[in-house]
Amino acid sequence: MIYRELPKEGLPVTQASDIRTSQDIVLNADVVVVGSGTGGAIIAHELAAAGKSVIILEAGRYVPSNKFTEDMAWALENLYQDVGAQTNTIGDTIVMQGNCVGGSSVISATIAVRAPDYVLESWAKDHGVEGLAPNKIAPYYEKVERRLHVHLNEPHEINDCANAIIRGCEALGWSWRPQSRNVKQCALTGHCLAGCPSDRKTSMQVTYLAWAVAAGVKIYADTYVEQILIQNGRAVGVSGRMIDPDNQATVANIKVNAQIVVSAAGAIHTPLLLQRSKLPNKNDQLGRNLSLHPTSVVLGKFPVPVYGWRGAFAGMHIDEFLGEEDGKMLMESGLAAPVQLMAQNELSMGVDHIRFMQEFKYFSALNILLPDTGHGYVHWSGPIRGGSKRIEWNMTKPEFALFKDGLKRAGRIFFAAGAERVYLPTYQRIQATSLEELDQIVDSIDYGALGLFAMRLVSVNAQGSCRMGADRKKAVIDPYGQSYEVSGLFVSDASLLPSIAVQHPMLTVAALAHYIADKIIKDYKGYFWS
Repeated sequence: MIYRELPKEGLPVTQASDIRTSQDIVLNADVVVVGSGTGGAIIAHELAAAGKSVIILEAGRYVPSNKFTEDMAWALENLYQDVGAQTNTIGDTIVMQGNCVGGSSVISATIAVRAPDYVLESWAKDHGVEGLAPNKIAPYYEKVERRLHVHLNEPHEINDCANAIIRGCEALGWSWRPQSRNVKQCALTGHCLAGCPSDRKTSMQVTYLAWAVAAGVKIYADTYVEQILIQNGRAVGVSGRMIDPDNQATVANIKVNAQIVVSAAGAIHTPLLLQRSKLPNKNDQLGRNLSLHPTSVVLGKFPVPVYGWRGAFAGMHIDEFLGEEDGKMLMESGLAAPVQLMAQNELSMGVDHIRFMQEFKYFSALNILLPDTGHGYVHWSGPIRGGSKRIEWNMTKPEFALFKDGLKRAGRIFFAAGAERVYLPTYQRIQATSLEELDQIVDSIDYGALGLFAMRLVSVNAQGSCRMGADRKKAVIDPYGQSYEVSGLFVSDASLLPSIAVQHPMLTVAALAHYIADKIIKDYKGYFWS
């Protein structure tokens, strides 16, 4: 199949500014999809290509790529959920998520990696989702990889930030690999997290959403879905509001009648939507089993400039510690832009702050991502309008100890590569100038009260809060993506994952969306009555 490129004028999207009536908007479609990120865009395209009428409702703005500025402060305001300040309830972990047409795919680092086989085998055997066995999901992975131009970084795509880490790994004898990314002829500007103005990143905006529109899909931005409409145990549509993104005023109420509802709002907002909709929760699993894949960054300061922001943001990852045994973790290169660096790792003020930021060009950055055990919980508190979300998550004591091991590993890599100093991601900035000092400092970091505010943590891979499985006592969604409690209600996002994917979940979510769409198409008589 040959796909059209994105039109220069962008996608035809209905926005709040287009609405010229105060009357309620009522629409009809075979399928309504809530969310336009990876899971939503793909399932919308596949069902439209199969002949179904599809409407996508996206809570965020539509910002075409010709408006992207590569300015992180602008991106946080226009492309991120809660202006990049969505946190767990305590407030010590930032939960990053896209809030725009295209979802998190627009502001991703373009990392596109399959889940390890041992994870897929566990999902098939331990959770009864046989369709996720490595040999069965492989064709879906392959399809997405072809369509999104997924490839291993070539040497010119690995910048000096990554090369410094590679030197350290090779000196220590630790295994590393080039990062796998969804990008076509990367411009190597390094500002992936602020959106790609050249459309080289194969985000949903420039791939599946463009193809979906060509297949007849209608997209509504600025549209916050408040609840799923349920009649006699079946999903029959959704209702919500179109909201002016600049002043948060309600422009119009909106209702979409549909034969299938797909929630693709992500691992935070899908369970919230289901909870607001009063979805039966007999097994008390809705919103539970949340993994945040907590992430923090260790900085190595080198004697010569590294210019770590130049070139591809994601250059390489370390696979030395990705085995099945206890202690597994993912480590990868990637230096954030100054604005994000300050948000994640820099809290000082005055002269000390100026000195630190003047060293920016000498930094390399190693990100530590810990596969947590899915002990979090996300829930809606209060009425549908006026209520609030709560993300209950904190690092357990064993996870905290593993994270400290990661700090030591990162420090060893930097010192082996020739770094002068290593900065640790504690709230009060701490630096080490030797391995001995590094170990002493890390050993002194106290778990304290549930590990709260000990280290600056970020999540970019929330997952697992509506997990799928064959045992309805332990799962919210069945092995084919449909709710156990409400027929015609499907989920297509990272909340489905039975346990943490260990690697970044984007590619797995994409494969899952194809898998679920295939199931719906093959059994369409069971879901569509006309």
